[in-house]
Amino acid sequence: MKIPKQKVRVLILCTDGSWMKGTIHVSEGLRVSDFLNDQSNSFIAVTDAEVQNLKEVHSFKLASGITKQKNTLLLSIRAIKWVEEL
Repeated sequence: MKIPKQKVRVLILCTDGSWMKGTIHVSEGLRVSDFLNDQSNSFIAVTDAEVQNLKEVHSFKLASGITKQKNTLLLSIRAIKWVEEL
């Protein structure tokens, strides 16, 4: 049985200072925060990901760095500092 998913574009800041824009696939009717707090998920899939390694972060103003495009990547929940829906 396939569970219906909704695509959500997000900006994710990681604990190592890198950030990514991409799409996560959340079960319909579920909030992003509920999806991320689900104890059964150790990793989340991020599709159409644009990853940037930052040189520095000042108050939420993101500095420039190296950007890479990835079709799909798996991100550890423990590596996430914050998430913002776009």
